[in-house]
Amino acid sequence: MSKVFNAISKAMMKQRRKMLSRNIFDRYNGTVQLGPYKNMKLGSRSNISQGPLALKILGLYEKQVTDKIHQIGKFQTLINFGAADGYMALGPLFSGACNRSICFEMTEKGRESIKVNAELNQINQKVEVLGKVDDTIIKQLIELKINFNNSVVLCDIEGAEFNIFSTDLFEFLKKSTIIIELHDRLIQGGQGLRKSLISKIPKGLNYEIIADCKSINYFGIKDLEELSDNDRALVMSEGRKFFGEWLVVSP
Repeated sequence: MSKVFNAISKAMMKQRRKMLSRNIFDRYNGTVQLGPYKNMKLGSRSNISQGPLALKILGLYEKQVTDKIHQIGKFQTLINFGAADGYMALGPLFSGACNRSICFEMTEKGRESIKVNAELNQINQKVEVLGKVDDTIIKQLIELKINFNNSVVLCDIEGAEFNIFSTDLFEFLKKSTIIIELHDRLIQGGQGLRKSLISKIPKGLNYEIIADCKSINYFGIKDLEELSDNDRALVMSEGRKFFGEWLVVSP
C-alpha cells in the first residue's frame, strides 16, 4: 500500500508543480519578468518540460549558471550543447552579454522551439541551430569559425558529457570558458566518471564545481510570496533527483 501511495503522491506532486508553473507562465504571456533575461519572450509553453516554466519567467532557472555566465562580462559567442528550448542559449544573446549563439540540440521539438523563441525576440539572425553533439564536434566547431578566445561553452547533454568531452576537445576549447552540467549521480555505476572527466582538463586551466544546493531568496517576488509554503516549494523546485552541479573550466 505504501508503494502505491508513494507513486500516486509523486504523480500528483508533479502535476501540481506543472499547473502552478503554467499559471505563472500564462499570467505574463511567456515574458520573463526578472533577472538578466527580463522581457525575453518564450513561445507557447515552449519548454520541453513544463515544470520549470515559472522559474524561467521569474528569472530563477539555473540561477547559479546564469550568474556565472554574466560574471564573465561581455563575450562574443555562446556555444550550447543540448540547448533544449533555447532559454539558456538565447538569454545571453537577448541581454547583450554575447553577439552570437550556436545551439546544438538533438530533438526536432527542441530545435523548433529555439527557432520560434529566437524569432519572437528578433534575434534569429544571430542564432545558428544545429543537431546532436557527437564525436565530430571538433570538426563542426572548426567549420563555424568561432573565436574561442572570447567564447563560452555551455553543456547539458544528460550524461553524454563524459563521452563527448575528450582530452582533445578540452584542449581544443582551452581558451574558452566551459560550463558542464554533471550527471554522474544519475548514471548507474557512474562512480569515477567525474574524476575521469576532471583528469582530462589540460594543465594550467582553472576549474571549480558550482551547485544549486543553496536556497533561492524569493523575498520581493510577489508571485512566490503569495503562494503557500508547499506551493512555493513546488514552483521553486527544478524537479531534480539530485541537486544540480556544474563543472566550470576557465583559462
